[in-house]
Amino acid sequence: MQDNVQISDGIHCTVRDKDGTIKDESWHADMTAKTEEHMQDGVKISGKVHFLIRDRHGRVKEDYWHDNLVVTTGRNHVADQMSDSVEAAMSHMAVGTGTNAVLASDTALQTELSRKALTNKTQGTGDPGARQVTYIADWPAGEGTGAITEAGIFNSSSAGTMLSRAVFPVKNKGASDSLTMTWVITFSA
Repeated sequence: MQDNVQISDGIHCTVRDKDGTIKDESWHADMTAKTEEHMQDGVKISGKVHFLIRDRHGRVKEDYWHDNLVVTTGRNHVADQMSDSVEAAMSHMAVGTGTNAVLASDTALQTELSRKALTNKTQGTGDPGARQVTYIADWPAGEGTGAITEAGIFNSSSAGTMLSRAVFPVKNKGASDSLTMTWVITFSA
């Protein structure tokens, strides 16, 4: 799944005569100028989540990548992070057993099973790395055990703002298994 977030701007022009009377008024949206070149900038946000489940001996049981959807609250969060808003940064991942399709209006997992603090959060360097943020969370043996079918990124240890959600085929995490989830969010044109 891929989600598009369009960031646009424009220029409002008002031309007045010396008496202040409006002579011409126009709006140039998306930086569309009456020039030979048409300038437009669009930012897309997409993500993939990676599940790595190992048994108690460290052997890989599941090694799976899945697309996600950056939900509306997540898109709003990105805008907040670009302003002077005091909304907390993303800090936790959660897994669950819900199977409802992902909707842009989702604000929580359908049936949350376990939530863990991120063990790592980094922004890449260079191009395209600088446009990627990688989040990692770990569930050791005995935690997050079950038939996992959904996951999300949040900015709180409970409730909070959800950045993105994914629903996928069952990933069985046994009581003695460990799970490492790596979520890569990419901003691209």
